Amino acid sequence: MKPVPEKPSILVVEDDDDCRAVLADLLEMSGYSVLSCAEAHRAVEMAKENPPSLVLVDFMMPDADGGWLVRSLRAAGGKLADVPVVLTTGSSAGREIAAALGVRALEKPFDVNRLLELVRTLAPMA
Repeated sequence: MKPVPEKPSILVVEDDDDCRAVLADLLEMSGYSVLSCAEAHRAVEMAKENPPSLVLVDFMMPDADGGWLVRSLRAAGGKLADVPVVLTTGSSAGREIAAALGVRALEKPFDVNRLLELVRTLAPMA
């Protein structure tokens, strides 16, 4: 019997409870394993405990912005130094920071099909 391949895991970091729940449900229904939280600092801890295949992070959060989270993941080293990140943003500042950090930006409000296409590209199923 073949072993079942492990699902790619996605860490969703979004301070809006409804948005976070919808994203988690959408990604789980698409076959991904999802961890989620509302704070950037907690997200770094979670990523260190269970390195994800992809991080989907809101740019504007109460405790730190998405740019801080990306820099923290890169500084952690190991798998986290190279984990793909998608920064969701509605601001030009967020897009500029994403470009400066070398990560993808996804404009809010985002198109679900575009989101899933990006996720499948960055965290493909086995």
